Amino acid sequence: AIGSAFIPTFAAYFANDDEAGGWRLFSAVINLLTITLIIIAGITAVFTPAFVTFFFRDQIAQEPEILPIAVQLMRVMLLSPIIFGASGVIMGALNARQHFLLPALAPILHNVGIILGALLIDPPVMGLAIGTVIGALGHLLIQLPGLRLKQARYTVVLTLRDPGIQQVLRLMAPRVLGLSFSQLNRFITLFLTGSNIFALGSLPALDVAFKLTLLPQGVIGQALGIAAFPTLATMAAKSAYDDMRKIIADSLRIVLFLGLPLTVGFILLGTPIITILFERGLFDAHSTEFASFALVFYSIGVVPFIGLEVVNRAFYALKDTLTPVLAGGAQILLMGILSYVLSRDLFMRWQLLPLGGIALGISLSNIIELLLLLWLLKRKMGYLHGRALLDGLWRMGSASLLMAGSIWGILSLFKTDGLWWQFIVGSIVGTVVYLLASVVLGVSEVRQLWEYGRRRFGI
Repeated sequence: AIGSAFIPTFAAYFANDDEAGGWRLFSAVINLLTITLIIIAGITAVFTPAFVTFFFRDQIAQEPEILPIAVQLMRVMLLSPIIFGASGVIMGALNARQHFLLPALAPILHNVGIILGALLIDPPVMGLAIGTVIGALGHLLIQLPGLRLKQARYTVVLTLRDPGIQQVLRLMAPRVLGLSFSQLNRFITLFLTGSNIFALGSLPALDVAFKLTLLPQGVIGQALGIAAFPTLATMAAKSAYDDMRKIIADSLRIVLFLGLPLTVGFILLGTPIITILFERGLFDAHSTEFASFALVFYSIGVVPFIGLEVVNRAFYALKDTLTPVLAGGAQILLMGILSYVLSRDLFMRWQLLPLGGIALGISLSNIIELLLLLWLLKRKMGYLHGRALLDGLWRMGSASLLMAGSIWGILSLFKTDGLWWQFIVGSIVGTVVYLLASVVLGVSEVRQLWEYGRRRFGI
């Protein structure tokens, strides 16, 4: 929420050659956020026993001795949000100033801190809590040299009257609301799977399939969004809309280039992937069957899941955080309706697992959300190089169909072999066929990928 509001406002100062004003805004945001988080953490620390007792009353009723331990752990971990608040603003400032290396390393330091805490501090449960704080400090400290490199100037300033601060607060308010939608998505899924038409194990299967589907969103979508956002914000501040349109179109073509083959891979190789990664303990072959079926329909949403990371940030760059939130709210409503209707009236009627209806409802609602936002963005900006996007869609879509045929053939040849062989050979052959087909069909992203590899590795 902070990044989407802070980065475009911060970037606008530099676009208008007001470096001093930009760093003053940076200082004011860090100061206000840190003080606010300290107050919230302090109040939470005072009432921690009441919070823990309320939220974990069943566990505490059975094991009352865990209450003081839980209270102590929570109070220790309350330091993390304070540190992460400052670290998040620093990350946004560095990204806005086109420095991405240290912010990219920060999450690694966070994870290292947690692991070291668990390994070196006794008891391990307290080690995890302390490790979380150590990891947060690592997340913060690794980025400080970047501020020096960018000649940041910190000042002790605390004001709500600054126009930049007021703009950050206005932009942040809708984003805070939008963050709750992911929880609503989960709540709707829980509610629907509580019906007696859903077999036991439907919810864990949906969770596993959904996590796999969201992996490309985290790895590809967020990487694209984080890299493009500061540039988009700077261009929006300079009213360089032609350049902005090109970056949006190029980013969405990359989404198609990477997302379409992943969709094919998840649909055809879902069973070996889920078996290899998850089938153990209570998650048995029956669970894999459920999850693989759900993954087929979740996979339809891979491209929109990734694409929304880019399109939403285009709106944020234009200092419009309300439109994506309204679209997200419409998506949640549509997802609930579609999931209910599809699972009961379509999948049950065709004697298919109804959990597929929920997965399909989520995918279709995200496709509609992406198309709606693209239409609204086009109205806002005039045009979006739609012809280039459609050209990429048919070329990359055709290559993906050839990839699907090759994987299908491999699965037919290796159907009596182990799942590892199916996954490895299918992935390799499918990737090679997709790249070769893309070259033949004239997909420019293949050449760009090759040129990047040559520069990166000195080939």
